Amino acid sequence: MRDKKKINQQWLFHYGEVGMPKKTAKKAHALGGFTAPLNEEAGKNVEYGAGGEHFLKLIARGDATQGLKNLAGTDFDSALDQSWQAVTLPHDWKISQPYKQDPELLMSGSKEDGIGYYRKTFMLSDSYIDQSRIILHFEGVMRAADVWLNGAYLGHNDSGYTEFSFDISEMARYGDEGTNVLLVRADTTTGAEGWWYEGAGIYRDVWLEFLPLTSFDQDAAYIYTKEVNAEQAVLGAEVCIENYSLDTVEVAPAIRIDEQVLQLGVQMLQPFEKKTITETFTLPNPTLWSPENPYLYEAVFQMETDECRKKFGIRTFSYDTQGFKLNGQTYELRGVCEHQDFAGVGVALTQDIIDYKVKVMKEMGVNAWRSAHHFASEELLEACDRFGIILMNENRLLESTPWRIADLERMVKRSRMHASIGFWSVANEEVIGNTDLGSRIAKKLVRCIKQNNYESLVVSAELLNPEGIVNENYLANYDVLGVNYPEADAMGPGAIKIKEQHPELPIMSAESASYFSTRGIYKDNEENCQCSNFGSLFSMILPGKRQPEDPGAGGTAKPERVLKYLSQHQYMGGVFLWTAFDYYGEPSPFAWPAISSQFGIADLCGFPKDYYYYYQAFWKKEPVLHIMPHWNEEGLEKTADGLVAIRVFSNASEVELFVNEKSFGKKPVAECIVNWEVPYQAGKISVAAYENGQIVAEASHESSTAIQSVRSEKVFEGAEYTLYKLEGIDEQQRLVPTADELLSIRVENGEIVGLANGNPINQDAHSLETIRLFQGKALAIVRTAAKHAQVTAVIQN
Repeated sequence: MRDKKKINQQWLFHYGEVGMPKKTAKKAHALGGFTAPLNEEAGKNVEYGAGGEHFLKLIARGDATQGLKNLAGTDFDSALDQSWQAVTLPHDWKISQPYKQDPELLMSGSKEDGIGYYRKTFMLSDSYIDQSRIILHFEGVMRAADVWLNGAYLGHNDSGYTEFSFDISEMARYGDEGTNVLLVRADTTTGAEGWWYEGAGIYRDVWLEFLPLTSFDQDAAYIYTKEVNAEQAVLGAEVCIENYSLDTVEVAPAIRIDEQVLQLGVQMLQPFEKKTITETFTLPNPTLWSPENPYLYEAVFQMETDECRKKFGIRTFSYDTQGFKLNGQTYELRGVCEHQDFAGVGVALTQDIIDYKVKVMKEMGVNAWRSAHHFASEELLEACDRFGIILMNENRLLESTPWRIADLERMVKRSRMHASIGFWSVANEEVIGNTDLGSRIAKKLVRCIKQNNYESLVVSAELLNPEGIVNENYLANYDVLGVNYPEADAMGPGAIKIKEQHPELPIMSAESASYFSTRGIYKDNEENCQCSNFGSLFSMILPGKRQPEDPGAGGTAKPERVLKYLSQHQYMGGVFLWTAFDYYGEPSPFAWPAISSQFGIADLCGFPKDYYYYYQAFWKKEPVLHIMPHWNEEGLEKTADGLVAIRVFSNASEVELFVNEKSFGKKPVAECIVNWEVPYQAGKISVAAYENGQIVAEASHESSTAIQSVRSEKVFEGAEYTLYKLEGIDEQQRLVPTADELLSIRVENGEIVGLANGNPINQDAHSLETIRLFQGKALAIVRTAAKHAQVTAVIQN
């Protein structure tokens, strides 16, 4: 039976060029150097037989080693030194590099590109010989990857967002043959794929997969929904069996789902034959997958020699001129767009970190997620299935080059059975969109998707123009036209004009908002690159502080405008807000020293900003009540009359404000917002939310004094990683929302893998021992050795 082994441990990493091994060789498996066993490692640098040894000695006066140098150019000089550091995957080497002031690097995070090498050794039992296929699988390497194994060049992968594999069954070393040596070169100097921070290195898992010689092609194993009603679901099945043995084999494959078994008949396969079987069957009384009830079935593909398991959901997606439908019912998409980086670790995200990110957004009321702008990772797909998030997966570019098409087909097959996949986006804001050239390319990409995925809707995410000009041939390729920022002044009435001119065209909002805000900040500060949560006057279009109604002031559009536009144009299906979290790079509206975006509804660490609760008030049924700002005078902005703005987000009918227990009256809640201006008075501000005259929720802030200690709170515990929120508190245990002290971090029963604070200009040298608080908070990410890991933080004097 098949087996799978993660090989993330005990890698060696070297930053910088070490002398790139050759890709072509004069003699097989004879490159040597870092691609083969070194002196202290088990096994010969180059394997050769008696005849080979005799020949090598003949040509080098009895010295076989010299013969290999003369004949094959074998590298016998490379040796490991202290510049090679032990790392555990996933690993992003760029996150630890220093920031550099260079306008050309600003959008991508102000860090230089470079080259890194990874080296791994492993042993294999000789029991696998002629019994198993061994597949070396990379989930993702950023960016251009070259791979060598045992003195030979395995191959190349161009995209940092695509997984790739090599069958190493024959070229692996087994038993007494010695050590297997894997060398990976990750090069980010060959050209970026995105304009944001992309990271660098082996940033996703690496696996060895051991497959029976006669096995299922797991990616080709596919269960999909054809029709569904309350009584039954009509499902389709595709199964591909591969026979890599020298024998003719007879197998009886079957699919088991709960107690139901679908027999696929006796199949005869000739040596090295592949056979695909298709079937249609019904499942009675299906439980449908939805964000509210993310029910997953498990399909077990079985035969005499192999078994593989895949989870799936029964559901249907459709879209018409009135919007999106899930399982035949109109359904509002409450989505976010998101890059794949995170505070402190860059792009080296694990399942636990992704679970944390999805959980934070799910608690806000999110039910949809756009993988912007790249293929979704297996971890994101799995999290969306389990938490209940409709995913828009996304192809990187509108290109039909052979390698891009091959990448797309591989990633569509890999992800298609995930319950969460509702949409495939062909590309994002391509300048060749809505042209005849773009139409020809899009047609091929869409065909590739639809030939391999029979359920998801295919969309584009297009740049608008105020005139609403589109290319009808181009749009005809898609199930839905996706438009970005239809509510924004910069795009004018473009989306409305498209709808007027093409009333039968399904249209959706694929990207909205881009609202600037800095967690815990309530007045604009250009020097510190900080944007007020009340609405910044900085603009992405014009320099400096603007007037409130100037183009781009505060971002592309304020959250209030986004949701108002949706309520007035419900045929748009919902929203995908830009973005769920802040991300490294793209620091608009600022330049240096800013190093991260401020579009996030939560900051880099996942700590919610104030407008998180605005969306939550719209999207959650439970009572929501949030008050802003904090109540420490030094962080507040006052009017000429000494008044301070107070804003409350709530889904209740009425809210009452108190300052030091003095009521400032009840106000009706309109569109989930209530505003006040009150004289500042240190102490306590509090609000009470009312429904039918009864208090349903309360919230408050208190003025705090100087920071005295740090509170460590576990905010997420996963299988391997635990995340801790660190908060500066005063003597009365109150949060100090303006604290910026430097902390020394210690951990018991674990290892710190990342520290961060969400400060958009944090250029401190990368450290796993110290972090400075930002607006009273910081985050520690710990790889835990035990469930009772503990993080403590001490204020440095």
